[in-house]
Amino acid sequence: MEQKRSRTADFLKGVAIIAMVQLVLTEFFGSSALQNSTFGKISLFLGGVPVAPVFLSIMGYYIAHNKKSSKELVIRGVKLIVSGFFLNIARNIVPLYAVVTGASQHSALTYIFEVDILILAGLSVIAMAVLIKQFDGHVLLYIGVILILLFLQYIAPPVEKQFPGSLILPYFYGSYPGAYFPFIPWFSYVLAGFTFFHFKHFFIADNFKHNSKVKIILIFQSGLLFLISMPFGFNVSIHPRIFAHHGLMFFLFSVNFLFWWLLSASSIVKRVDNFITRYLEWTGKNVTLYYIVFMIIAGNLTVWYKEVDAYLWLILFVSIVFVTSVSVYVLKKVPPLKAK
Repeated sequence: MEQKRSRTADFLKGVAIIAMVQLVLTEFFGSSALQNSTFGKISLFLGGVPVAPVFLSIMGYYIAHNKKSSKELVIRGVKLIVSGFFLNIARNIVPLYAVVTGASQHSALTYIFEVDILILAGLSVIAMAVLIKQFDGHVLLYIGVILILLFLQYIAPPVEKQFPGSLILPYFYGSYPGAYFPFIPWFSYVLAGFTFFHFKHFFIADNFKHNSKVKIILIFQSGLLFLISMPFGFNVSIHPRIFAHHGLMFFLFSVNFLFWWLLSASSIVKRVDNFITRYLEWTGKNVTLYYIVFMIIAGNLTVWYKEVDAYLWLILFVSIVFVTSVSVYVLKKVPPLKAK
């Protein structure tokens, strides 16, 4: 029997993928003036914590929830990695053609080995398969791994200076320019989602559920920290390279942000049911296919559209969201994809 889907999880993923769309348009299509404007900074912030940390945390949560075997997790991870490499090729068809014909001096390998979030997801699923088997239910050990990963950002040597041309290291560590999702520190969010699944049983237990004083104190502290840390979180989010290689402090900000965003999303799903919420839930339900279709379109458009202003940005955003949505809807009618 198919498990009932979580509308909140689908909504969160739907918002995340649309936020990612606008981020890509700002970061890779927008002019310098647009990126440095108030609009551009807000766009970069919205494409930060509400996107990749949401995807990865939800993935970690459902790894714990679904309780797949190690073999099943490894197979899934390999499929995601292979999909990531195929996507790298598909979204760089035009640039790769330019390389093949001699019109571009770039190396084809730099396009094929881009550090995509699908590859990060695949590596993370395989890593979870190993950790679940080794840790044997000791949840606190996962928190230890989170801390190790985040502190490595401060103490590990700058490998990008020693191995500037490496194709493999950017997947795992280093402040390489195009490596937006290296395993360190991003695997921490998968672990955070995984541990949240286990710790939430404590938070909904009767002895905690009915202790209103403890709940009020924790919520107050979380809210106060959220307000105090917002300028810091915003500043990190609007600098892509710092955001991609952040450490412990920003991770803590992100986790607290996700807590409030989860509460807000749950409330929205319960109280609002209209075209927008249904569309966002639909995109969340089909998020992987939506991401692949969008990246193929956007990746090949970057050859023709650069340095766009706010007006053209809006036209591109509406057009790409519409074309991507229609494409996903049509592709879902194909029997092999419809079954997924």
